[in-house]
Amino acid sequence: MLDPNGPLPPAVYWRRRAVAISVSVLVVALLGWGVVALTTGTGEPSATTQQHTARPPEQPVAVAADSGPEACPDQTLRVASEAGHPTFRTGERIGLAVVVTNIGPRPCVRDLNRMLREIEVTTPAGRHVWSSNDCYAESTNERPVLEPGKPVRNDVLWQGLSSEPGCTARQERVPPGDYLAVARLTSIASAPTPFRVIP
Repeated sequence: MLDPNGPLPPAVYWRRRAVAISVSVLVVALLGWGVVALTTGTGEPSATTQQHTARPPEQPVAVAADSGPEACPDQTLRVASEAGHPTFRTGERIGLAVVVTNIGPRPCVRDLNRMLREIEVTTPAGRHVWSSNDCYAESTNERPVLEPGKPVRNDVLWQGLSSEPGCTARQERVPPGDYLAVARLTSIASAPTPFRVIP
């Protein structure tokens, strides 16, 4: 087999055998690579695939929504009563006010609904004379942002007539004398503000 016989020179037969052997080796190598590729998928994983499989899954980052200023707690509010003058004449309309101030360090929101705030007039002995809520039952939508140190003022004109809760009693002109005005916002009450009605 290794000794070529034939009409052609021996070198021709050796070249033909070398070519045949090379082709056979190449076919075997290609078949072997094909079997490996079918068994393992696509052979070597790409750089992109390696990077993707090695990286841990990313966790979503929660973004806090800006909900604006928080509600004002009672301890951050100061409620005060004011009288327009220290003295009024009988029959004169008397200017009073409820003043709410945020004494906290940051802005906050407070419900100042008309039915939540009140100004009451009493005698120095504490007898009820009149209230801004006795004969008034209209609700309002007031939720302002209270900036620190900036008062919010609500003015009230009192006609100088007496009243009872529920507005059931007849209203009478109050006599001359000394009176006190006390402002309230829900359970927060002011210090009394004195004023006088003269003839």
